[in-house]
Amino acid sequence: MIWNRRRGRKCFLWKLPLWLRVVIAGWLSFTAVFGFYLTNSASLQHPDTVSYRGHVKLKFPITSAFQESEKHQPATATRRNLIIIAHGRSGSSLTGDIFNHHPDVFYMYEPLQTVERTRKYFKLDYNSLVQKFLTNILLCDFREPIFLADIESYYRRPLHPRISRAIASPPLCPYHMSDPRWDFRLCPKLTRETLGNACKNYYKLTVIKILMKRMGDKSLEKTLSACDSQNINCKIVLLIRDPRAVIPSSLSVNFYKEEGGTAKLGTRMFSYKLCKETEDSLHFVKKLPAWMRRQVQVLRYEDLARNPLPEMRRLYKFAGLSVLKRIATWLNESTHPTKSRSNMEIKESPAAFTVDDAQAAINRWRWKVHPYEIAIIEHYCKHVMQLMGYRPVDTSHELQANISIPLVNDDYEAKNW
Repeated sequence: MIWNRRRGRKCFLWKLPLWLRVVIAGWLSFTAVFGFYLTNSASLQHPDTVSYRGHVKLKFPITSAFQESEKHQPATATRRNLIIIAHGRSGSSLTGDIFNHHPDVFYMYEPLQTVERTRKYFKLDYNSLVQKFLTNILLCDFREPIFLADIESYYRRPLHPRISRAIASPPLCPYHMSDPRWDFRLCPKLTRETLGNACKNYYKLTVIKILMKRMGDKSLEKTLSACDSQNINCKIVLLIRDPRAVIPSSLSVNFYKEEGGTAKLGTRMFSYKLCKETEDSLHFVKKLPAWMRRQVQVLRYEDLARNPLPEMRRLYKFAGLSVLKRIATWLNESTHPTKSRSNMEIKESPAAFTVDDAQAAINRWRWKVHPYEIAIIEHYCKHVMQLMGYRPVDTSHELQANISIPLVNDDYEAKNW
């Protein structure tokens, strides 16, 4: 109202004495200049004030109260996990046992069997259910009652083939498995709180081993989508074994059935499928950016069998675990047994570890499998064999039978990826 003119009359300001008008004008000018200075000074001093296209300034509301809450609020811990991925009959049980014996590891043997057994109770498709279940495990989240009930019955059986030492030990059971008083019937029933608390607070690392045949779409990429969370840190061990050992062994345990008589159509189809899945997984790993590639370790079973202790150290270093003398002793006895399994049972439950002459296991197929079947496998798996350093026998009976000649090369293409 000061600066308006009404009906031709002078504004009230002009009726004031000259000296008072000068004081008012000076004060208004000083206020405008000082205000402009403060505005620009504040924008320079506070990095939380940003300019959008040089016009609008956005200031992030960081109050002193918010800063205090940030200072005292603990950050959400990222859960460390390791997933062993392999085809069946590839030595994944031995590899899993190496982690199962470590006191810092919460180990689960083939948890995707739970998905297979319980899928009928869910409306989700199998692939979505696999991702949901894996994500829950990697976060130590066992809130789903159907999953929890299956875990209870699966891991608490008296002769479970690869019982989880973490689920069968304190605080989930009163005694350790090495204690003569240990009995699965003494272990209280699992609850979401007890199992989740044990996983999160008693163990630094969760390790699971899964078979490719149970993976969503048999795809390594889709399975790893379960790790796509800011609270999950995943590392992968991709375990591969000579297909000339894997495929006949798979037939012996009914992973597939032979068809077509002498044409061996069952072996042909299974060889093509298995080796294509392996090759696709290897090429997926190869294409990963360098920082992601460092999260994946490709392991040949043959290297683990020939040099178990160095390979165990490499696995533990990759996983961030310390090497314990008693585990090294166990692994050496398990892969180079001088005692029968019955004698080794005295130490602890026979369900808790694998015993086999690993060196003999490398070459067992060479005297057990007919050369005609080997020729079929080599035909369908030649690319994978080349990538992984497996030397073909090319229908040579002499080369196949002479176990003094190694068929596993120390240097191979995938090793240098």
